[in-house]
Amino acid sequence: VTFSCGCISSLPCGVLAVNMTIPNTLIRGAVGGEALLSVSYSSFSLDLPVIKWQLKREKSVTVVQSIGTDIIGTLRPEYRDRILVFENGTLLLHNLRLSDDGTYDVEISITDDTFTGEGSITLTVDGKKTSSVACDL
Repeated sequence: VTFSCGCISSLPCGVLAVNMTIPNTLIRGAVGGEALLSVSYSSFSLDLPVIKWQLKREKSVTVVQSIGTDIIGTLRPEYRDRILVFENGTLLLHNLRLSDDGTYDVEISITDDTFTGEGSITLTVDGKKTSSVACDL
């Protein structure tokens, strides 16, 4: 193995970081439907990533934290049986509620990498339209 500029020759020289891509930063869903908050990442590390999704509020709410697809800790009651985390970091929210509306921050980190991948996706949840009819008989 030869070294150049402090790197192993089989790897590109540079800072190790998680590079994250978010194809769509604005997602629209409807109450009772699903929303796919899609991200992907790349890293030279073979370790599983720690993925953290938070909903921005006055005080941010952790939606889910996982190592790969395995959820760490206990989910908040409002998210139980409603979320799925994919290997690439994407979050699927089932049975959308109006309270799911907002900006979601995602953070993907890997032990070997110096820098964490971070990004945001805004989800708009449309409520079901109710119509009222007034009849004068």
